[in-house]
Formats: sequence, structure tokens, C-alpha cells
Amino acid sequence: IFAQSIGGGGGYGGTVSADTAGDNSIALQLGGFGGNGGNGGEVDVTISGAIITHGERAHGVVAQSVGGGGGYGGDAKGKSSNALAIGGLGGNGGDGGDVTVIRTGTITTTGKDSIAIIAQSVGGGGGFGGAGFGRFGADDDGGGPNAIGFNTPGGTKGTGGKVTIIQDGEIETDGDRAHGIIAQAVGGGGGAGGMASLAMGQSAAGSQGGIGDAAAAEATAMSQVWVKGASSYALFGQSATGQGNSGAVDLIAEGNLFAQGADSVAAYAESTASGLKGNISLDLKGQYTIGGGGTGVAAMLVGGQNNTLNNNSLTYAMGLTGSFSFQNEADLAEYLQELVAGGPVAPKKAILESLLDDFSPLSITGTSGNDLVNNQRTASTLGRVIGNIDLGGGINGFHNFANSSMVGLKTIDLGGGTFLNDGLMTNKGIAVVETVDVTGGFTQMATGDFVTDVDLNNQITDALALTGAGDFNGEAPLNFLSIDKLFTEYLLAKGSSMVDSGITPTTLHPAVGFNFLTRVDDGTDLVLYADNPTFLELAQDPNSGTNDPGVFEMAQYLDDVEASSSPDNPMARLINMLRFLPDEASLGAALTRLTPHYAVHAFEMVNRSADIMLETARECTGVPAYSNPDGRCVWGVISPQADYNRDAGAGTTSRDDVLKTMSFGAIGEVNQNWSLGGTIGRTEFDSEIHFNQDLLSTTQGESWQAYALAKYENKNYFVDFAVGGGTGMFDGQRDTHVDQVGYIPGETLEGVYLPELLLEGIGNSVTYTQRTAQFGGSARFGVTQQMGAFYLQPTLQFDARWLRVSGKEEGSVAAFNFDDSSNTYYSATPGLELGTDIALSDIASLRVYGKAGVEFSNKKWEIEGQFAAAEDLPGNPALHLTQEVDSPLYRVGAGLELNGVNGVGMAIRYNGAFGETVKQNAVSASLKVSF
Repeated sequence: IFAQSIGGGGGYGGTVSADTAGDNSIALQLGGFGGNGGNGGEVDVTISGAIITHGERAHGVVAQSVGGGGGYGGDAKGKSSNALAIGGLGGNGGDGGDVTVIRTGTITTTGKDSIAIIAQSVGGGGGFGGAGFGRFGADDDGGGPNAIGFNTPGGTKGTGGKVTIIQDGEIETDGDRAHGIIAQAVGGGGGAGGMASLAMGQSAAGSQGGIGDAAAAEATAMSQVWVKGASSYALFGQSATGQGNSGAVDLIAEGNLFAQGADSVAAYAESTASGLKGNISLDLKGQYTIGGGGTGVAAMLVGGQNNTLNNNSLTYAMGLTGSFSFQNEADLAEYLQELVAGGPVAPKKAILESLLDDFSPLSITGTSGNDLVNNQRTASTLGRVIGNIDLGGGINGFHNFANSSMVGLKTIDLGGGTFLNDGLMTNKGIAVVETVDVTGGFTQMATGDFVTDVDLNNQITDALALTGAGDFNGEAPLNFLSIDKLFTEYLLAKGSSMVDSGITPTTLHPAVGFNFLTRVDDGTDLVLYADNPTFLELAQDPNSGTNDPGVFEMAQYLDDVEASSSPDNPMARLINMLRFLPDEASLGAALTRLTPHYAVHAFEMVNRSADIMLETARECTGVPAYSNPDGRCVWGVISPQADYNRDAGAGTTSRDDVLKTMSFGAIGEVNQNWSLGGTIGRTEFDSEIHFNQDLLSTTQGESWQAYALAKYENKNYFVDFAVGGGTGMFDGQRDTHVDQVGYIPGETLEGVYLPELLLEGIGNSVTYTQRTAQFGGSARFGVTQQMGAFYLQPTLQFDARWLRVSGKEEGSVAAFNFDDSSNTYYSATPGLELGTDIALSDIASLRVYGKAGVEFSNKKWEIEGQFAAAEDLPGNPALHLTQEVDSPLYRVGAGLELNGVNGVGMAIRYNGAFGETVKQNAVSASLKVSF
């Protein structure tokens, strides 16, 4: 479709070929020679229906009004030095009329240099030709040389008319320099051409014009515009003149703009003149506004006075040759199906990080005008800009509205203006640490988010480097990418001045151990830091659910480890994992699991086994049966089940032990008062430690003990002694589980966060071995008083032991080493035994007895250990883990002993011990032979 009004001459020019030509010849002058003083008339094109063209320079709709000559030119081929002059040679003083194109229906062009719609009003000559349609005007003032001869001879003092295009229907072009919609209002000559690259600086955008004013240019694309070729514009609007004033340019894209070819531009708006420049308005309302690769740009504002770019789209510039990845096979398959189906494709579910190397250098550009970019999400669009921005000079600004997003790559040049953030600002997307340079200031309001990735391993975070003032409110969502070093403090933003208006650092989940804060240093630096509670404070909080002294000791040890070295600390991962737990109860439970309660409990187990052995060692040193006095005696004892339970109450750990002991011994008289002997025995251990019904550790092991025995008797008084010791070995496993820290590993091109992943943990359990040794002695003093059929035996027993425990763990960052901690144990036990011997026959009797005593001892066991990975820390911090010993401990016992022929005896005994937190029950059976 072609509609033209030419004032004062000119018209439609044909095609001229010149195979040979002189160096300075002109192969073609397009549109003829215009007359003088004629005005181009108004051109209105209102039409519907589909248009398809084939071949090069086969345009869809051309509407043109040219004042004073010029017109529409065809093609020129040849060797001339100037292969083409645009629009013919215009006359003088003619004005271009208004040009309006309103059409409904699709347009498809398939060849190079084939424009879907072009509407022109040119004053003073010029018009539409076949070359020289490039990116920028000669300069913002409309002066300077064109790269490809847009200054046609003549064509001066003409005023261009208003140009309006409204296109409702999809546009698709397939060829280099095959543009979508072109609206041009040119004063004083000039116009549009084809066949020149859009590479920056090579050719002018339309024409610079001559003398005369340029009127307004308006274009509305109601539907999608898709230009496939290189150096192509999807939507182009221009008001330009050389000497005079330019008009307003208003472009609206209701649908998508795809210009993904090399050096292509999705939306271009220009108002350039030496005099007053019109305002530019560019509204991008579709889902996508995508510029091309190379020097391609999504949106360009050239010249103008007070310019506004309203963006609702997902807007960026990138070619079609990039490589990228998807988070799963389903997303890849969906993308491939879209490619097969045809039509423009944006890899919306591709991982943004995989695309970073493919974005073009600039996404949005401006020049000398006062440029304001409004980025705003709607119900159906994202309001998302990705890329670098350069708005040039002027008083510029960028407003990122609430619920909208800006992904800065490296630079945001506002020419000293301010970035106002009510939405989400991120540097290269989440999960990539980058510093973005902002030429200008940055103000974040209460609804704004500055997404901050934190890489503790490299001690870096996202940051903004401002040349202007900073003022931060809203939030700084923190996304931790690594946690193997301790958190210190980090620069979030640096500007010429800085105000902290209440920005709040937040985490992906609640973090009970971190208190992230910000402050301003030196009036210029916004600093992220943390004022954290200590682990001991958190553990002692009533909400922690623990009252266990061992847990408090573990918390203190962690505080000491954390304070010893920062940020490099071998326990940093564990410390950070604990601080990232959501609440005091979770932290209390984790600290309880991490505490090696079993290590100090080994002292208690070995000590109780020594008590059992010494009890059985006196099998033949008690009151002799009347019919079979003990002179020499051998025995064997088995204790198949000695249960030990320790429970200090709510919020503490409990111990449940089972000890199985077997021993043998012998003793014999050496004179009237003294008897000497010995005993040896083995004890098996099975120990469990629980917290709130959760199993913390299991320990199995054995110990061997041997004692030398001596007994002194004088009438009804006696003293018996035992001296000896033993060794033990234990193996076990304990729970060291701490919930891992989650992070967002990235986002898609359209800003959907990838599913949360977990950072590496510390290992869920450790295995351990322990070695024990003990040596000591026992002395018991007693007197036996016969009272008729009964006897009464008060005793006083003293025990003293030295015990040593060492251990080693492996399998987790939380593994401990315990190197030869020792304790000395003292106790005194007054007791009383009451019994009777019942004669069953001349050769057999039955002894029945009961006894009770109270044991007084020192109050606690203590062991010292260190994390295996933290043994070389400055200050050598250590865990001092204790376990209280119940004192007094109330002991009770009872037994039945059957003595038979030739001094053979069998016995069943019960022994119990009960304290504030402890209860122990043991049953044993023995066989002895007295002779």
C-alpha cells in the first residue's frame, strides 16, 4: 500500500543501474527534482486486511507527505561515489502535511530492507529512499554530517507535518534492516532509507533535516511486532530537524516487541533539533521488549526535552545465539516445543546466571534529554528490566515501582540522577555476587528490597557504588551462598553521602543466632554487620528447652571458639549453622546433640563397675556361717543385669546404662588374724543417653579389673582391704545433626526463584572410641554383734580411686578429641547389715540379710576436650564438661545365701543405690566353696 502527497514536484522515482561510473558520479537521484514552495497535502490511510510482501525493499504500507519536492525513491546500483540520494532533490519552503495510518490486520515482509509500515511527513524535500537508515541522528541538535548522504541538495525551510500510526495486528519481518513500524516527522528535508547497518555511529536515524520545524510523531502498536533480521527496529518514532524545533514523540507498544537480531533495537524514540526539542514518551506495555545482540538495545531515547519511558515489560537486549541452562528437563522440553511451534521465543524459564554472558552491553539508553524510566509491574506483565543502563546527560531518573524488579549487571548511568527503588533491586540476579556502579544516587523506600547475596567464603557481598547520595529504607534480603567463614561486616553501598533511613536486613528463614544490622560509617558507607547474642545467652534462655549444665558448658565453649579467630575459623560452618537455626528451642536441641555427654559419663560407668567388683570381692570376707567357718574360700559371681539410670529432670539429658559383670576370686588364711587373696573380673557396658525421648548416643564396651585382697580379724572386729584397678575400652556413636542452611541458588530470566537448596552440613553423626584406666583402694571397718538368732554388723567403708579417660571422634566437623582427662574419687560409706542364719539341717543353713548405707563423695566428674579441627586456635579454648555425682547416695541390699555340704554355698543378692538423680538396681548370683 502506497500513499503520497508531494508539494512542488518530485514523486515516485524508479530504479537505475550503472555498471560503470566515475569516481564522483551519482548513480541515482530519487523522487525527481521538487519544485519550490509547494506543500505536501494531508495523507490518511485507513485500511484493514492482511499484507504479505516478498523480495527486497518490498514494504507493507508507505504513507508520505513531502513539501517542496522529493518523494519516494527506489534502488540504485553502481560504482558511483554516492550510490543514493535520499528522497530526491527537494524544493524550498514547502511544508509536509499530516500523515495518518490506521490499519487492522497482520503484516508480513520476507525480504531485506522491507519495512512493514512507514509514515513520513517531510518539510522542504527529501522523503523516503533506499539507504542510510541508522541508529542516531547526526547529533541531538540535528547538525553534523550523515554517514550516508541524508543532506539532499535543496529542501530547506520546510516544516514537517504530524505523523500518526495505529497498527492493530501482528507484524513480522524477516530480513536485515526490515523494520516494523516507522513514524517520521522531519523538518527541512531528509527522511528514511535502508541498506545501512544500524551499528552505532555508522549512519543516521532517519534524517537530520534541514531548516524548518519537525512536527510530532506518534505510533501505537496494538499487537506484537517481531523483526527477525539484523539492524532492525521493531518500533521507531522520530521528530527531527536541522535548524528549527522538533516535536513530541509518543510511542506505545501494547504488545510484545521482539528485535533479537544482531544490532537491532526494540523501541527507538527521537526528537532532535538545534532549537527546542519535543518531549518523548515511550510506553512498553507488552509482556516482552527484547533488543538484539551485539550493539542491540531494548529501548532508546534520543534527544528530547523531558522524556518518559514507562516500562511494564520484561525488558532486556540479547541475541539468539546465547547458551543457557534450565533447572530441569521439563523446562527445557517446554522451550524446545516453543521453538518448534514458531514465533518469537524468550527463554523465560532459563536460569538467569547462565545467560549473563549473553546480554548486550546496554538495555536502555538515553542522550541529552531529561530521561525518566518508570518500571512497573501490572497484573499481566512483569515490570522487569535486565541489563546496563546509560541515560546520558540531562536530569535523569529511574523509578522501580513496588513489586517490580531491576537486575543490574554492571553499570546504571543516570548522569547524576537518582534511582528510586520501591521494588526489588538485585545485582546480576540472586545467587551472584556483584558490585553495580551507579552514576547518580540511590534512594530505597519502605517497600523496596535490595537483594544481597553474601559469600562468606570469599568475604564479599552484593554492593552499590554510587557517585551521588544514598538513602536506604526497606529491606535487604540476605542470601548466604557459603558459610565456611565467620560473618564480620561488609560494605553494602558507598556514596557521596549516606543515610540509613531504617533498612532492615532479613534472612530467608528466621535466624535466632544472628542480629543483622546496618550503620553508616564516615557519612558515606552503608555497612552490614551483626550484633549477635552469645550461645550461652541463647542456651540459658527459657525458650531453649534445656537446663542441662553440660549444654551450657558446650555453649560457652562455642563462644570461646568463635571469639578466638575471625573470619577464618575452622568451626565457622558449624557456628553459622547454629546461628541460622530458627528459634531458641531448635538451638537448644542442637546444642544438646552436639554436647558429648557420654565422654564425661564414662567416669561414672567405670566407677560404678569398680563398686560392683568390690562388692563381689567380699563374697568370702563376711560373717562366716556357723556350720562352715570361712578359712579358705574360692568363688565366682555373675551379675547379669545392673541397671543404672540418671535423670536430672525436665530440660536435661538422661543416662540409661546396663552393666554385666562376671568375677572370680580366692582368699585364704595366712595366720590366725590375716587372710590374703585376689579377684579378677570383667564388665560389659551398654549405655544410652537421651534428651526428650530422642537418642543422643549409644556406647558399648568392656573393662577388666583385678584386686589384691586382705582381711584382718580379731574377735568380732574385722578390717578388709582391696587394692587394684583396671582398664576399659568403649566404642559408640552419637548424633551431631544440625539443620543445614538453605539458600536460593538462582532465578529464572523472568525472576522466579529456583527451589531452595541446602549448603553443606557438618555430618549427622560421629563415631568414637574411649580408653579408660583406674586404680584405687578400698578399706572397710566393721564389727559383728550377735543378738540371739540375729547378727548386727555396722561398717564404715572408705574408697579412693584415680580414673582416666581419653577419647577420639571422627566423622563430622563436630568431632572431639579428649586427651587423658583424669579425676580422683573419694567416698565414705557408713552402713549397717542385719541378718540371721537359719539351720536347715545338720549340714545346711540359710542366711537371710538386709543392709543399708549412705555414701558421701566428691560432687562431680570433669573431662576436657576440643573440637578436633580447632585444636590449634589462638588461646587454645577447650570444653570443660562436667557431670554431677549424687551425694549422698543411699545404698540398700538384701540376699539369700544357702550353705551346704563341705562348705559349698550359693547366693542370690540384690543391691541398689538411690540419689537425687540416680537409681541403680543390680541382681547377682554366686557360687562359693569354703574349705
